[in-house]
This record gives sequence, C-alpha cells and structure tokens, in this order.
Amino acid sequence: MAHTAKLDSKPNNSLWANRSTQSVSSHTFSDSYDVAIIGGGFSGLWSAYHLKKLNPKLSIVIFEARHCGFGASGRNGGWVSSDYPVYRSTLEKRYGVDRTSALFQSLTNAINELGTVAQSIAPQANFVKSGTVLFARNLAQERRLKASEDDLHVWKKPDELRGMINVSQLRGGLFNSECATINPMGLVDGLVNHLRSIGVTICEGVFASRVEGGVLANSAMVSASIVIQATEVFGDPARDFIPLYSLMIATEPLSEDLWREIGVESRFTFAEGSHLINYAQRTADNRIAIGGRGATYPYGSRLVPAKEMTDYVHAHLRELVQQWFPALQRITFSHAWGGAVAITRDWEPYVQFDASSGFGRLGGYAGDGVTMSFLASKILANLITGRSEPITQLHFVNRKIRKWEPEPLRYIAVNSLVKMSGVADKEEAKTSRPSLVSRIIAPLILR
Repeated sequence: MAHTAKLDSKPNNSLWANRSTQSVSSHTFSDSYDVAIIGGGFSGLWSAYHLKKLNPKLSIVIFEARHCGFGASGRNGGWVSSDYPVYRSTLEKRYGVDRTSALFQSLTNAINELGTVAQSIAPQANFVKSGTVLFARNLAQERRLKASEDDLHVWKKPDELRGMINVSQLRGGLFNSECATINPMGLVDGLVNHLRSIGVTICEGVFASRVEGGVLANSAMVSASIVIQATEVFGDPARDFIPLYSLMIATEPLSEDLWREIGVESRFTFAEGSHLINYAQRTADNRIAIGGRGATYPYGSRLVPAKEMTDYVHAHLRELVQQWFPALQRITFSHAWGGAVAITRDWEPYVQFDASSGFGRLGGYAGDGVTMSFLASKILANLITGRSEPITQLHFVNRKIRKWEPEPLRYIAVNSLVKMSGVADKEEAKTSRPSLVSRIIAPLILR
C-alpha cells in the first residue's frame, strides 16, 4: 500500500512555498465518495478539476499526507513546456510521424488551456506565455542544437538572440514560442481554492492507501467506486520508476539596471543546451530561479531527503548563473531547495485506467510535469467517464510500463549516466567537439 508521502520527507522550503497563501487544514471526510484521489499535487488536483468539469455531480475527495503541492508540484522550475522527455526523432521512430505530431499538438493545446484556467482561478500563479530559449555557449552545443531545429524550435543567430538574453559566450540558440512560466505554488493554491468552492473535499495531513472497495484513510475505510493513485514519486516504485532529484536555487530580486543588461524582458524561460539538465526563469518579482540535475540516484529507489540539499549541485547552479551573466558575481542567492521526480525506464509518462476495478494512476513525467500533469489528468478523466477523445488515443495511454533493471544494476548504471553527463559537458567545453562520452550515453537512456 503506497502512501502519499514518507514520514521523513523534508518540508517544502522552496521560493514558491514561501509565498504560498495556503494554510494546511484538516477537513472531515465522509465514509463514501464516487471518486477518491490519493495525492494532492498537480496530478490529483487536475484530475478532480477535469472530472468535475465532465460530470459536476461526482462526489470527489482528495487525500494528501502533507499539504497540497508538497512534492514536485510545489518545488519545480515553473516551466509550462511543450517539450517532452523523449526526443521527437526517437518518438517518430517508435510511433510514427502522425502519432508524434498528435502528441505535440496536445501539449500545445494543454498549455493554452492551462493558461486560461490559471488566469481565471489562480492569478497568483503569474502565468505568462512568452516562449523558451535553449542557448549554446560552445561549438559542440551549437552543432547539436542546430541539428534539432524543426517547425517548433527556430534557430536564432547570436546577434538576434542577444537582443533577447545577454549570455556570455553566446553562439545562438533555439527559440520555442510554445512555453509559459508560472509560480507553481501559486497555481496549486488557486486550484485548491477553486476545487473546494465547487464541492471537492480536500483532506490534508491524511495518509491514504488503496484497498479493495476504496481507500484506507488514517485507518478509516472510505468506499469509492473509482480510486486514482496520483502520488507520482511518493508511491511504491517497484521497478516501474526511479526517483531522480532536481535541485533549485533563486537569487535575491535583481535591480532594473541588472535586468536591462541581462534581458529576458518578457519572462521567457531559458536554459543552456548542455547534457546535464538545467532550466531557469525570471520570476514575477525579478529573481532568477534556476534548477538542474546532478544529485546521485539512491540505492533501491528509496527517497533520501538529504539529497534535496546536495551542496555540490547547488554550488554548480550558482556558478552557472554567474558564468551566464558575469554582472551577477556579487549577487546574493536567497533560496536553495530540491525534490524528486519519477522517471520510467523509457522516460515516458503513464496514464492507466482499468474500468473493471475502477483503478487509475498517472505519473512518470520526468521533470516535465506542469504541462503533462494537466494533459494526463484530462485523459484520465475522459477514460473514467467513458469518453473517447483524440487525447485518449495518445501512445502512452494504457501502455505497459517497461521495468527498470534490478539492483544493483540500475544503481550502477543510473549514477554512471549522471556522472557521464557532467563529464560530457566538460569535454565539449574544452574541445568544442561533440562529446565522445555522449555517444555512449545516448543509446543507454532510451530517449
């Protein structure tokens, strides 16, 4: 039985949580509902939202062990992105051009729909859709990014891009107009308030597990014909997914003089095209919030809260900001935090629903969960209410999840790949040639 959080999980100390208007509250709950949802992150909240939209008469309860947005939903980089964890070229080989195009069109539609909802019920999310820039700072990155240009990702030369963002050693980059930025906890807060206003029961501080006929919530039996497991990385991973830690930092608010030098006037998201993932935004209160990978994978897919504050990853992120923008050498970094995301063996999400048992689950967003959780929960709501729509035909719906290798193989392999990604970036920075190490990584990670 999988709970919605582990007892030793650290509090959400992110920049976003510090600005949350939400107060943890424990609501009483009935002994019977139409739908019981385990998990109060984006997957659980959006599932309730879409179900109520499709059938307002449904009685729905959400059980959250800590507080809504406690996990990745309240700790992420705030990218509402149209990108996908698996490369488009790989998807076209696996599923064909038409099914791949349908996926990316669905993601674009989801961004626009999410934005409409956010602006209506969560103005504190500060939703702004102004695109994203993936820039190159060495020749190897430039070659790799240019090779990725397509209808959605347009290559911009250094002079053209520098008018948008003034990064040191800039060699150009890809611009994708289909991306937005948000304060993720602001979106959580707006969703919570909206759902409660339309009759959804949200119970925080309640541990819940699926049992036959419903859920066990703080040792009380709650019957429900439909149960949704929306716990993402806090569920029982078995070999379906692994936890990988993404860490973030934020600067103090920067002066207008500094922002005139840096750019990013329209608050598009931005990142360097390195092998080790990074992602950044200009916040609504004029900070830089930047995140990235690099923390090692914990043996046995255990959640290890200490990894949320991996010092060398936070130090790397601070160095990266100051490499990009030399004018920030003396700036103060005010926040540092982290959290785990769930990654399946082939880096693809899952949405599953068994009508005979009434059990549904969704997750595996690999760090692209803001947009994908909206789309996945909309798909699940359609499956539950018996509707066949184009999005219910997307390739990852009701697919069998490929298993990760048993331990200790996955511990050795995953941590080797994390380390090799960093080595590949250092190799390219020194040689300006595509990394030989990256050629070894590519076929192993199935992206």
